[in-house]
Amino acid sequence: MKPMGPIPTWFAAEEGMLIIGGCGAASLVDEAGDTPLFVYDMDIVAAQVRRLRDAMPSRLSIHYAIKANPFAPLLERMTSLVDGFDVASGGELERALEAGMAPEHISFAGPGKRDDELRTAISAGITLNLESEGEADRALAIAARLGRTPRLAVRVNPDFDLRGSGMRMGGGAKPFGVEK
Repeated sequence: MKPMGPIPTWFAAEEGMLIIGGCGAASLVDEAGDTPLFVYDMDIVAAQVRRLRDAMPSRLSIHYAIKANPFAPLLERMTSLVDGFDVASGGELERALEAGMAPEHISFAGPGKRDDELRTAISAGITLNLESEGEADRALAIAARLGRTPRLAVRVNPDFDLRGSGMRMGGGAKPFGVEK
């Protein structure tokens, strides 16, 4: 196996070979039968989450965005490491619930939520991040039909640009959130 560059400091190595979870990369490839493959060292993942927690104020909640990686065994482990999950589709919502994250610790954001996704989220007690007045009307109507009080948050885009963050969420109309 050809070396691909320096091994990050939080990984182990033996004679230039990457070690993941106590196994050499070459043996993991042999076991899988081919590349590419995904291998996770959950001790490293847990240490990185702890490092983030240590760097942030204690009152801050840390959520994992399932779009980053929806691999079921990873999500199951993440439920004990983070305070909640952020989802952006019905499929991600299903994965979050299957992984065992408590519904009250799941938030559902993103434009274009379908009525069936809104119904599932409201029924489960998921927080809906509303992206428009129309979505709010739909969510409230669905909640009324279900006899439920929905958990709602409104995503507001300020009328100024947020500079330096790399994100373009402000400065007027955008597909995510409502205008200020």
